[in-house]
Amino acid sequence: MNTWRLRLATPLVAVLAFVASVAGIRNLFTYDDRYIIELAPAMHTLHGWWDVFQSSYWSKAWGGDGYRPLTLLAFRIEWVIGGGNAAVFHAVNIALYVAASVLVFALARRMLPTWAAWVAAALFAVHPVHVEAVANVVGQSELAVAVAFLVALVFYIDDRKENRLRPRTAAIVAAAYAVACFAKEHGIVLPALLVAAELTIIADSTPLVRRARELAPLYVTLAIIAVVFVGVRSSVLSDHGLGGFQPFTPFRALHIGSVDRILTAVTVVPQWFRLLLWPARLSSEYGPPEIEIAQGPSLVQLPGLLLLVGTVGIAVALRKRQPVISFGVAFAAIALAPSSNFLLPAGIVLAERTLFLPSVGAMLVVGAVAIVVREQLTSRYPRSRVPVVCATAMCASLLLAGSARSVMRTRVWHDNDRLFRQAVVDSPRAYRAHFMLGAWAFENKRKREGEAEYRKALSLFPYDPFLSYSMAEQYRNAGSCGSALPLYKWTHDLDPSLRLGHTMYAWCLLQEGQIADGRKMAVDAYRFGGDPKLLNPMIAYADSVLGGAAKKSSDAVSVLAKKAPSKVPDSLQKAAQKGGRGLSAR
Repeated sequence: MNTWRLRLATPLVAVLAFVASVAGIRNLFTYDDRYIIELAPAMHTLHGWWDVFQSSYWSKAWGGDGYRPLTLLAFRIEWVIGGGNAAVFHAVNIALYVAASVLVFALARRMLPTWAAWVAAALFAVHPVHVEAVANVVGQSELAVAVAFLVALVFYIDDRKENRLRPRTAAIVAAAYAVACFAKEHGIVLPALLVAAELTIIADSTPLVRRARELAPLYVTLAIIAVVFVGVRSSVLSDHGLGGFQPFTPFRALHIGSVDRILTAVTVVPQWFRLLLWPARLSSEYGPPEIEIAQGPSLVQLPGLLLLVGTVGIAVALRKRQPVISFGVAFAAIALAPSSNFLLPAGIVLAERTLFLPSVGAMLVVGAVAIVVREQLTSRYPRSRVPVVCATAMCASLLLAGSARSVMRTRVWHDNDRLFRQAVVDSPRAYRAHFMLGAWAFENKRKREGEAEYRKALSLFPYDPFLSYSMAEQYRNAGSCGSALPLYKWTHDLDPSLRLGHTMYAWCLLQEGQIADGRKMAVDAYRFGGDPKLLNPMIAYADSVLGGAAKKSSDAVSVLAKKAPSKVPDSLQKAAQKGGRGLSAR
């Protein structure tokens, strides 16, 4: 590459990333942004900022899971700087995206010719699958982890290619690792990426035992950081196990075990390949019945299994001849592992933001394949420039198409109304797309639309207790306990241990004159932490009716209505919505 082209290469990558993402500066707080930032008073001040290190990512009202203290601290700082202006948050995301794209070029240059490294980084910079991570504020955790990983890898590979590891480099890698872990949980996999680099792209003739001894101080340090992180996180999230998040709702609803969870993950593999290599269709929602939840082996899993086995086989076979391809595959696989459902239950079955870091590995593979293609064309047409011109035109077309698609998709994330309406277009068979649009419609007093979307969601997947509970609440709030009761019962039958369904189920039973059943449900609600201020009047009323103290049931119901609120308390509303919350969890 000519000197002047080399000087322009990095700025051009930065410009491409900026052009692809800058439309997001006008976006509002959407989806999880509202619950994590906009509606969370703790995020609006730096007072007691250190509390983020002993707090869950989601507040207790929303489930109390996840642990990302550095991300929460960044949100507090950005809120204070901008006075709550969403543009400040989006500006930070765009800046991180530009930085990540430039760092991908820096990383690729350490293992590919400059032109191929530029192609890989340029495609990364305009990749449409990145929009969810960049255009939605809560994707900032994905961006921060990616930047930390890339910084660590660039310094590490520079030293290791000279068969050394300087203390300064070890300190940078350790610091980047700590930042990544405390920004988002999947940062914990960085050591595995370093090992993958050692086994593929780093040509060190030192005997393995000696090499391990020389690198041991760094890896021991990283292990200590990991243990500290897991220990602190576990103490904060003591109720959520090693995974730290509630499993994907359909997994819980269908009582899916480990084997079926893994089979479901195999089913998703073709979607990973499609989104990483040809992201023509994007969506904010992926789930059943569009993505089948496995209940035993079936032919649906065969494509994913073949892709997995074939890709791993190719990566192993090419480890010596094409080490960059092997490293790229390993990079993508390791980065995907925490959210894949292969190792631990995740709170999602698929989300585009989780492909941000894996796409680095995918683009490294594309860059390495581009070299092979160029060599084949050169050997076949040694005196013709037509193949080179055609390849250049194709690359330019892909960059233009990627940029245009990213800009258009970024605008979809401008606000919830636009996002949720587009979701049912993008994924008409994903029940959560209709669930979220219905919830948003009810929130904005569009009751007819909300009811239609809820019913569509129920018809697609009638096993989510949060969905049936939410719809029951809408009927109850509209004064129609008769319509709500079948849905409360449905919720209770789906998950008898669900705390949300009991108190208001009891309330509606009493309102409809089913006194004995209402009293039984009210007593049962105490076992699930029901509010005594609501439950005591219910039980007292039921006792009075069943004991003959009330002259008329209608009079007693009137007394009850005065003692208890007509609206669900905020704490219950939030808990119900939490069941349908969106993206950044997990």
